[in-house]
Amino acid sequence: MLRSIAPHVVAAAGLLLAPLAAGAAPNGTWLSQPQIWFYTSTNGISQVMAQIRAVHYNVVFLDYRKVSDPMQQQVAQEARRQGLMPVVWVQSPQYRSLTIPDLLHEARNGDGIQVDDHFFANYSLADFYRLRQLYTKPIFCSIQPFQAGLVPPGGCNQLDVQCYTAQTFQQCVKTADRLGAVVSLSATHTLRYQTTLGARLFNTFLWPG
Repeated sequence: MLRSIAPHVVAAAGLLLAPLAAGAAPNGTWLSQPQIWFYTSTNGISQVMAQIRAVHYNVVFLDYRKVSDPMQQQVAQEARRQGLMPVVWVQSPQYRSLTIPDLLHEARNGDGIQVDDHFFANYSLADFYRLRQLYTKPIFCSIQPFQAGLVPPGGCNQLDVQCYTAQTFQQCVKTADRLGAVVSLSATHTLRYQTTLGARLFNTFLWPG
């Protein structure tokens, strides 16, 4: 039953995001662990990657926690086939007591790694620079607005600021501008403001569907 509805779910997600391509500058979107499991188990991963690329995203951030190696490889391969860059999003490393070598292992099947606000809240700058020293692919950094002071002076190939609440949206965009960062939008709360971003790049958390 699920196998038969997957294309419809993917198509609905595409229709939801289709208007964004004309008036904004999409950069990346996230696929959660449940989304990855769903799309791969229903043979929908090719379609969803095609939909993501069709609305001009370039990067797909992937939550690979408890995702098997073969499934990780399949998802990354489909992303590349559609012209997307698969970046491993290392979620909540502090809860799993991940060391820097552990982070490298987590990112083994991607073309980049994302460390987010949980990393910067629980790891030191020395930890980040050790990651930078050992990891030869791009590092994407994602922070909450109040973490601006934790941004490493160098080493992030791309930084985004999580502008996820309507109440603080304008101030958050100013913070992103000051840092030269991508604006990350919440699909639930702030994606509707993408028409106000002008030529700025934006990420979407999460991919709808």
